[in-house]
Amino acid sequence: MITALALFAVPVAIAALLPGPAQTALVARVLSRGAGEALPFVLGMIAGNALWLAAAVFGLSALALAYEPVFVAVKWAGIAYLAVLAWKLWRAPAAEPEAAPRRTGGLLGGAALTLGNAKAVVFYGAVLPQVVDLTTLDAAGIAAVFAVQLGIDLMVQSAYVLGAARARSFFRSPRRLRLVNRSAAAMMAGSAALIASRG
Repeated sequence: MITALALFAVPVAIAALLPGPAQTALVARVLSRGAGEALPFVLGMIAGNALWLAAAVFGLSALALAYEPVFVAVKWAGIAYLAVLAWKLWRAPAAEPEAAPRRTGGLLGGAALTLGNAKAVVFYGAVLPQVVDLTTLDAAGIAAVFAVQLGIDLMVQSAYVLGAARARSFFRSPRRLRLVNRSAAAMMAGSAALIASRG
C-alpha cells in the first residue's frame, strides 16, 4: 500500500503545484487582504478536492458527471463570486491592510471554485485506479488515500499563501496598495474569465 500511495502522491502533488484559477484567486486574495483571511478559502478549496476524491474512491465519478448541470451551476457561482471580488478590489481605497474591513465568504468561495471544476473528478477517477486496487481498498486504505491528498493539498496551498504574504509586505504605501488591489482585481477577473472559457 505504501508504494501505491507514493505513486498516487506524485501526480496529486504535480496537479496541486500547477497554478490554476483557484490558486490565482487565492494569491489575489492574500495580496489584497492578507494571509489572515486565507485559511477559510484554502479549506474550501481542499474540501472541494476531497469531495471529488470521494467521488472517485466510491465509484461515483460517472454519477457526478451525469449531473453535469449541477456542476455547471456551481462553476458559474464561482465565476460570479470572483467577478464581484474583482470589482470590489478595483474600487477599494488604498487603506493600510490593518484598517481594511474583514470580509466573509472564503470557505464557500474556495469550495465553489474547486467544485466548479468537474475535471478534478476525471483526474482522480483516472489516476486513482491506476495505482490503487479500489476493489480491495478497506477503511484504513481509504483513510490513507485521503490523508495523502489532503496533506499535499494543504502543504501546497499554504506555500501559495506564504509566498503571496511575503510579496504583500512590499506594498505598504497608498500608491503601492492601490497597485496591489488593482493587480489582485485583474488576477481575479482573469481567473473568472479562464474558468468561464473552459468547457
